[in-house]
Amino acid sequence: MSLSEAQREEFKEYLETILDLYTKEEYVDFVEDIVYHYCARKFNIEREESVKVFYELVKEFENQ
Repeated sequence: MSLSEAQREEFKEYLETILDLYTKEEYVDFVEDIVYHYCARKFNIEREESVKVFYELVKEFENQ
């Protein structure tokens, strides 16, 4: 199940806060787990999908 546009925007807002707290080096160790638990609770999506969307959004942030 992929995120709707509204869910994606909500997730994006959440990530803006998280990304300010962690470095890229910490993404795998810390942020992927945080993202997974948030997405599982909030959107009922699995780890693979949540991490995939996370890195897609990170790429969007980097390109802005």
